[in-house]
Amino acid sequence: MFTTIDVNSQAYLDDDNPWILGFGLNVIYDSGEGINGVFDVKDNYNYSNPFRIVIEKRFKNDYGFEVAGSFNRFLEGKNVNGSIAREDTNFFGIEGMFKYYLTNLYLNKYRAMYEGYMSSGVGVGFYNGEMATTANVGIGVNYYITESLRLNGQVTGNFSVDNSKVGSNYIQYNLGFIIRLKDDDFN
Repeated sequence: MFTTIDVNSQAYLDDDNPWILGFGLNVIYDSGEGINGVFDVKDNYNYSNPFRIVIEKRFKNDYGFEVAGSFNRFLEGKNVNGSIAREDTNFFGIEGMFKYYLTNLYLNKYRAMYEGYMSSGVGVGFYNGEMATTANVGIGVNYYITESLRLNGQVTGNFSVDNSKVGSNYIQYNLGFIIRLKDDDFN
């Protein structure tokens, strides 16, 4: 019994729980029509200055916590939050998301070509300086390129939790790259 406990605790100490840095692009769907206008890219999607940066810490390979910052702009004439935007609106969002890597249940986490995850958390959006708070849920996938570089795709639904004039429900699509850094890289 003592040997088993010692082996398991040693395996836990040897796990490398990486830090992850990410960067990419984001597109925001915020028509105010639910999914009815999801295929009307010209009128309902916003992707002007669509940058996103991410830092994530993995825990025990199956879990992670991510902090992300997104920049975008809602353009005049686009359908935003159920009405036509009368002026350009700068958007900056910050999210804190917990992640659960589902594919570790059925794939070898050291040899898989991809890893899929679910995420949930909270976010704050700033629309020309006015703030709105959201509850977020999402799914994503990381595709293997090299040992430390992955292609990341993620879809997040953001749901307004305050009665802000500027905040609304929206879907954010992200595509980018992530770089995995081992804990040892920081010692």
